[in-house]
Amino acid sequence: MRNERGVALIIVLLVTALLIALIFEFAYGTRVSLRAAQNFRDSQRAYFLARSGFGIFLKYQQLRDYFPQGEWVVVPVVSAGDTELRVLWEDEAGKINISGLRVNSTAFVWLTELFRIQNVSQEILDTLADPSNQLQLLTQLHQFMNDETYNKIAPYVTLFSVPSNRININTASEVVLRSVLATKTTISISAILSRRQYQPYTSADLTTDLTDFVATSNVSKVYFFATAGGYTKQIETIISNNTSVYWRAL
Repeated sequence: MRNERGVALIIVLLVTALLIALIFEFAYGTRVSLRAAQNFRDSQRAYFLARSGFGIFLKYQQLRDYFPQGEWVVVPVVSAGDTELRVLWEDEAGKINISGLRVNSTAFVWLTELFRIQNVSQEILDTLADPSNQLQLLTQLHQFMNDETYNKIAPYVTLFSVPSNRININTASEVVLRSVLATKTTISISAILSRRQYQPYTSADLTTDLTDFVATSNVSKVYFFATAGGYTKQIETIISNNTSVYWRAL
C-alpha cells in the first residue's frame, strides 16, 4: 500500500497559505481604498479651501493693502494644522488692455513701445491687431508666439481693464509705465515709483500729463493656492466689481 503519512499536514499547509494570501490581498485592497478615500477627502478639502479664499478676498478688500501685489502670501485666518491657503493678486488695470486691439489705437502705441522694450518682433503685434485675431483668453497668445516671447509679454497685458482702458498709476509695473510714458520725457518714472510707495496717487494728482492713468481700479486677477494634507488645488479668477467674470480651477 502507498504511504499516505503527512497528507493531512500538506493540506493544512496549503489551506494556510491560501488564507494568508487572501488576508494579504484583503489588507492591500483595504489600504488602497483607504488611501483613495483620504486622497479624495484631501482633494475636496483643498478645493473648497481654495474657493473660500474667493469669499475672503471679496469680504476683506483691505487684504490688498496688506498683501503686496504679485507675491504669494499666507492667509492666516484659515491656515492651520495641515491646511494652508495662499493668495496672489494682480491689478488688471495696471496692465495694457489688448482686447479689441486696432492699429494706431492708443493701446497699439503703448504695445509698440512695450514690444521694443522687451525685444519682441513688431510683426507679432501687427498680427495681434488684425481684426480676425480676437482673443478670449490670454493663453491664446501662444498661437502667435513661442513660450519665451509669451513670458516676456504676458505679465504686462490683459484682456480686462477699466472701461476707459486707462492704466492704474499705483499698480502699473515699471515696464508698463515706460511704455505708456515713452513720449512724455518730462515725467520721471523713478519719481512715480518712489512717490507711490509711500503715498499712493489720487485722482486729484493726475494732471494733464497723466491723463492716461487712473488712481483706482476694481478689476483684479487673483490666484488661490490651497494645501490640505498632501493635496493641493489652485484657482484662478478675475474679479470685477466684486463679481467673478472668469474662473478656472487648476
